[in-house]
Amino acid sequence: MTLVVATYLWSDPARDSQRRGYTFRHEHVHVLRNMVSRNLTVPNRFVCVTDDKIDGVDCVPLDWRKHVPGTVFIRLMQHRPDIKDVFGQDVTRILSLDLDVVITGNIDHIVSRPESAVWWRNPNHPKPEREFFQSSVQCFEPGARSCLWSDFDPKETPKFCNWRFGGKEQAWISERLEWNEATFTAADGIYGAGRLGSKGIGSELPENACIVSFPGAREPSQPETQQIHPWIRNWYY
Repeated sequence: MTLVVATYLWSDPARDSQRRGYTFRHEHVHVLRNMVSRNLTVPNRFVCVTDDKIDGVDCVPLDWRKHVPGTVFIRLMQHRPDIKDVFGQDVTRILSLDLDVVITGNIDHIVSRPESAVWWRNPNHPKPEREFFQSSVQCFEPGARSCLWSDFDPKETPKFCNWRFGGKEQAWISERLEWNEATFTAADGIYGAGRLGSKGIGSELPENACIVSFPGAREPSQPETQQIHPWIRNWYY
C-alpha cells in the first residue's frame, strides 16, 4: 500500500471573513504533519494541497474548478478520477484529514480498512433511514466515489445540497453517496469534541480515541479551546 495523507490550506477572503474566529496558518499544517508522523507507522507521504509554499512540507497545487467562495468544496478535487496525476501514480490509498483534528493515538487501523472508501459517520445525526457523513476524516482508494467530483456543479449544486444535511461539503457527500457506505464511528476511536451533545467529548479523552475533530468555529490551538479540552496539550504539537 502506498499511502498519501492529505490536508488542505488555501486563501479565501470570503471564508476568512465569516465568524470563525481564526485563520489556518502554516503552523497548523506543521502540527498535523508532526501528529501524523508520531501516530502512523504505515509508510506514508504527507501532502498539503495548497496555493502556498510551506517550509518542510510536500505541497501540491489546488484545482479551483469546483471552488465556491466561503466553502470547502474545493477539497472535492481529491475525488477526481485522475487524482493519481496529482498525488502520484503509485498511490493506492488516501487519508484526508482536516487541519482542525487532533491525533491522540495510533491510526494504523484507520488507514488499513479494506473497503474502497470509508467515511466518518456524524455521531450527532443517528438517522436510521440515511447516513450523515462528516468530512473531517476520509479514507479511500484513488478514484473511489468520483461522482462527488464529476456530479458537483459549483453554481447549481450548492442550491440544493444543504437543505437536508447542512454543512455544505458534508451535505453534498451525505446527499450523493449510497446509504450503505462503510463508516468510522467511536468504536474506531474517532470522535467530535463538544457541540455534539452527549456524543461529543469534553474534558476527558476516551481511552480508545485516536482522532478528535473540532466542528464549528473552533480549532485546537486556541487557548480557550484547550481550556475546555485540556488533553489537547498532550497531543497537539
